[in-house]
Amino acid sequence: MTSRARLRLILLLLAISAVPWVALRGQQSATNLPQVTEHATVGYPPLARQARIQGNVRLQVTTDGHVVTGVVVEEGHPLLAQAATQNISTWKFEDHVPGTFEVTFNFRILSDTVKFLEQPGIVDVVESPEGGISTYTLPERWNAQVRNSQGTIDTQLTLWTYKTFESEIDGYVTGPQGRERPIRNSHIRGNMLGFDAELEDKYGQRLKFSMIGRMTGDKINGVFLNYWGAGGTWTATRAPKPVPGTNTEQSGNAQGMPITSPDIAYHDPAEYPRFAIDAGIEGEARLRAKSDGHRVADISTLSGNPFLARAAASNLMTWRFANHMAQTFDVTYSYRLLASEERFLKQPGLVEIDGVAPLINIDNFGYPYDPPSLWNAQLKCPRGDMSAVLSLATSYDMPDGFVLDPSGKKDEISEAHQDGDMLGFDATVHGPDGAPLSVSLLGKKRKNKITGVFLDYSGTAGTWTAVRQLSHAKPAR
Repeated sequence: MTSRARLRLILLLLAISAVPWVALRGQQSATNLPQVTEHATVGYPPLARQARIQGNVRLQVTTDGHVVTGVVVEEGHPLLAQAATQNISTWKFEDHVPGTFEVTFNFRILSDTVKFLEQPGIVDVVESPEGGISTYTLPERWNAQVRNSQGTIDTQLTLWTYKTFESEIDGYVTGPQGRERPIRNSHIRGNMLGFDAELEDKYGQRLKFSMIGRMTGDKINGVFLNYWGAGGTWTATRAPKPVPGTNTEQSGNAQGMPITSPDIAYHDPAEYPRFAIDAGIEGEARLRAKSDGHRVADISTLSGNPFLARAAASNLMTWRFANHMAQTFDVTYSYRLLASEERFLKQPGLVEIDGVAPLINIDNFGYPYDPPSLWNAQLKCPRGDMSAVLSLATSYDMPDGFVLDPSGKKDEISEAHQDGDMLGFDATVHGPDGAPLSVSLLGKKRKNKITGVFLDYSGTAGTWTAVRQLSHAKPAR
């Protein structure tokens, strides 16, 4: 064998013997990672979460036998790599032989999903939690009567309260055909509440109302102004029966086979109710439905949180059937909130971080702004007459401003809302006896005049008007 052939054979043997040594070293770098005794919690970088950036970050880590002394990023998005590098610098190990190891951070964005009848009779709805609602009450039904010179409207209100930064009220009106219409511009302060609603009169005409009221026990007394500018009074009594969605009737069994996806020809997408997301409500809503062979004819709630049950019933009413006999069947809607999670070294050398994708906030621009103008207001009620000077502006399509007392002191208005030429707000004025008096006002603006009704915080109702001052006029001092 020539010297050149002998040299080739030696190089070949060296190359072959090197392959398993390199592979073995790579395996040891993962499996022989020293035991981690202390580490900071791995957080999903906010900017990466907002931009929905996900993927692996592979790091080469050098230790001195106790702590990390060096980190090299081998691959990964810079935003994710920065978070991984910062976290791994907090790691502490049990005593070990100094060395270099490989660690992978896997950042994943969890996805919102709806699984429609993948299992017979079950609709699985998954959503990203947002939070913000700390406490809430369950919906309660109120039987209301709205009266003025044109007649009386009987209607049904469903109301609940909740707390974010401050107390809020929400709900809906149930019309004659059972259709729900949400209330708008709602607010509550103590036992004073207000909202806008659409009601139907005895002729079937739908009218818009602004309503304010004072709640005392199981009754609400208040005043209203409709969008034609006509005022009146209204009362509401708490109904003894639970709202739909709190039935616990479970007598009898559903008939027929469980509903599967091929049975459904059409359905609206199932949505997680926004209130339930913000309040962190999850769980199952079990419904019993009667079909006429084509669509759902009747629904009863067997169990579940009323906010979830209401959303489930609303979706179930959109179902249209294919090859389906009239029958009674049960459906379970399962509502689950995604949760961020960290799995730290459950597999050797691997840290997994699941993040929840945030909602995209869109700022609205281009709202009109009306500069402040002064209004001389006169309020009349059984207590006596009152006067006030109001400074009102419109910002972001809502009234803003303050009340000027005789000394020139400013008292900000609150709970302000506006819809076209209808507006409302709470304010503090000087009562007939000169003492401060809190009032809720509703008004209709016509050019340089506002006409409306009000309710003070003791429950006394009255009327008010306001006339715009000329631009060169100054408020009386």
